[in-house]
This record gives sequence, C-alpha cells and structure tokens, in this order.
Amino acid sequence: MSEDDLPHVYRINRESFTTDAWLLEAFKREFGLPYSYKYVLEKENKIIGYLILWIIDKEATVMTFAIDKAYRGMGLGKYFFKEVMERLNNSIDRILLDVRKSNIKAIKLYKSLGFKILGERKKFYSDGEDALLMGKEMKCVEGKR
Repeated sequence: MSEDDLPHVYRINRESFTTDAWLLEAFKREFGLPYSYKYVLEKENKIIGYLILWIIDKEATVMTFAIDKAYRGMGLGKYFFKEVMERLNNSIDRILLDVRKSNIKAIKLYKSLGFKILGERKKFYSDGEDALLMGKEMKCVEGKR
C-alpha cells in the first residue's frame, strides 16, 4: 500500500464499516509507524481490498481489513489474507484480530484460515457490541503447524 492508494482504501473502509470506520487521518498516520504493515489487493489494476496490521515483538495484530462489497463472496478475501499470512509466517509467532460477535461471515472466514476464538471483549465497539478475540499460531512447532 502506498499513500496514493488511500482514496480507494478509505472508500472501501467507509462502505464496509457502519461504525468504527477509520478516519482518513488514521490511515495517513500508519505510514509513520515502523511497526505498521499495509497491503492492498488489486484486481485488473483496481484496489478491491486492504489489510493493515501491526507487528510488535513477533506478534501481529490486524488493525483493519476489508474487501470491496462488489467483490465479496468470491473467495478473494480468503486468498488475500492467506497470501499476507504466508509472507509473514517466518517473521511472526502469532496473529491476533478482533471481530464483531455478530459478523458470522468474517468469523467463518477466519476459522477457515485456522484462527481460533481466544476470548471475548465486552462492549468493545463504539456501539456497545462485543468483539471476539481470535488468534492463530504461525510458527511451526517441532515440525507441525
């Protein structure tokens, strides 16, 4: 992701999140953070998704992730997330994320990628909805994943 991508990323974010969407300034701030890793998914030279995560002490935390509504349900989100995880596999021990408890499609996606529910965060979102904390171990342990 580059700063030139921000208008597209910002649009996808605003259309994807009814509450807790990021401000444009928040996206811009990510470019000054050495622990922020930013990716975009392109199809036919059009940005159709993005993923921002922070890596601190070999632990990645997904900060925001979305696919353009017009491209959902095609497996592109799973493909994109999997590609990013494969790039990071040798540099992190685990990856964490928060997801709305009501977002069943996202929870199914994350479970299909090997994430497990680790806990619940009460009233995590600004509208009072709870979040599920999900995580995935990334490093091989004794030759097994």
